[in-house]
Order: sequence, then C-alpha cells, then structure tokens
Amino acid sequence: MARVTYGSGVTELAGSIGGVTYQKNASGNIAKLRSNPTVNPTPLQAGYQQQMAMLVASWPRLSQADKDAWNDLAAAHLHTTPWGESKKLSGYQWFLSCNLTHLKHYATVIQTPIEWYFYPPPEQFIIETSATYIRAAWVPDYSARDLFGYISLPLKQSSLKLRRSLFFVKKYYAAPALSNWDFTSAFESLANVTWADFYASANCYIIIRIIDANTYRGYASSFTSAIIKIN
Repeated sequence: MARVTYGSGVTELAGSIGGVTYQKNASGNIAKLRSNPTVNPTPLQAGYQQQMAMLVASWPRLSQADKDAWNDLAAAHLHTTPWGESKKLSGYQWFLSCNLTHLKHYATVIQTPIEWYFYPPPEQFIIETSATYIRAAWVPDYSARDLFGYISLPLKQSSLKLRRSLFFVKKYYAAPALSNWDFTSAFESLANVTWADFYASANCYIIIRIIDANTYRGYASSFTSAIIKIN
C-alpha cells in the first residue's frame, strides 16, 4: 500500500486501474494492489463449472424447435432460486438451470424441456453434532427424491441470512426414508480437518442447506436451511 499525493491536474482517483485500487480512508488517499483471492472448489463444484462451460457451448447447437420449447417454458413459468426468490428467466437460462440439475445424476443433456413441476423445499431439519459426527436429522423420517447438500465453512455470525462460504458437498438419490444425513466426512474434506479435533476446540457456527429435486426433469426446490453453534 502506498500513500498518494495529487497535484493541480488530478485531484482524486477512485476505483481500480491495471490491478491497482485507489481509494480514500482515514489515512488519506492511498493506492494498493487489488487482491485476487484463490478459491479452491470442491470436486463437485469443479464438475459443476465444467458442466456450465459445456452447456454454454451446447445452446447454439440446439435446433430452433428446441430453443422455442425452452422459450415457451420461460414464458409460462417463473423460476424459484435456491434462496426462494421467484424470477423471470429466458429460455436459455432455463436450459442451463434444468441441465445443471439433470447432470448431477445423468450424463446426457436435456435437449427439450420435460413437463414442468414445482418442487417444494425439503422438510425442515435440525443439525445434530457430537465428537464423532455432524448431520442433518428429520423427525419423522424424510422421504426425499434427490437431495443436494451444501455446508458452510466455520462462521462467526449466527444468522441464516448469510449466503457466503457455502459449498456443494453431497448428493443423495431416491432411497429409503432418511432419519439423518451425515456430513462429517464432507466437512473434513472441505475444511481439511479431523472432525473430532475440530469439535473439541471450535467456537463457531456452521450452516447446512439442502435442496430437493428431480434430476430427470431438471427442476429443483429452494433451500431448507439450519444453523448450529459448535461449542
């Protein structure tokens, strides 16, 4: 970081130029290199990024009839985001959304949309922890279609409104009803810790969010979320 002194021709700079950010704070006018944080995606997230690139390239190759079908879907239905917000999407955006859900289980791309269906979010769950596990738990057991599980890194804040530090870590496909869904090994891999050691000394919050979906159709629900204090 460097302090900046302006002359008669330039009185103030703000923003970033060539990787240098100019701003004003309590110390005066300063210039500093803009940070470029490195994000290490989970294997599931890395796969998601590769699928997104493939789908972007696939759209131009669709027939006009298929594109029209996606546009008709967009005209007929709003899209519910993972955060429960209803949004108007284009046919192209519906194509991406449905296929990103579909490709979590299938290897082929949906060329034309399958009959639309609204999927409600999963039943509310609680987070259970001990020295040997962290898991989502339902009472009574929850009969799900396809579940996608997300977990946060350790958080200082106790609010479920936080949207950052969220990582896609688990998939669960239609099977007997669930009483609980274990996230222990997923969290250990994500945070590079041993859960027992982490649990013994941590003082933080962790959020788990879960989506229900039909991967064949490509439609997914919004999140159901829970938060827990560790120690």
